[in-house]
Amino acid sequence: MECISINGLIFDQQSLDAIEDIKRRNDLFITLSKVMTHGVLFNIFAGKGKGGGLAMAHNIKQTDFEMLAKALKAMPVIQRRVIQKIAEEQAIYHMPKYKEKMFWIGVSEGCGIE
Repeated sequence: MECISINGLIFDQQSLDAIEDIKRRNDLFITLSKVMTHGVLFNIFAGKGKGGGLAMAHNIKQTDFEMLAKALKAMPVIQRRVIQKIAEEQAIYHMPKYKEKMFWIGVSEGCGIE
């Protein structure tokens, strides 16, 4: 789909709520990726006081960095699908309202806001 300009768009409360939901979920995805990364680092260095460097070396060896990388790499894909689902639902809900419907179709297709 070609991204189109939509002039004079005024969102109803349903759209405003959906936009807030998308923002909230984006914040959650950002927080989740930080927690995942910090959690791994905490697990590696948490054993420092109990056995010193030996425990830390063991924790590093036991950490599955490949799985962490795959999980972090998948986050934007999952995030995009969540946004797409919300946008598709809003496009259906706003069928009678052409401008809002076109906005949500654009969001579901990956169009940005300028």
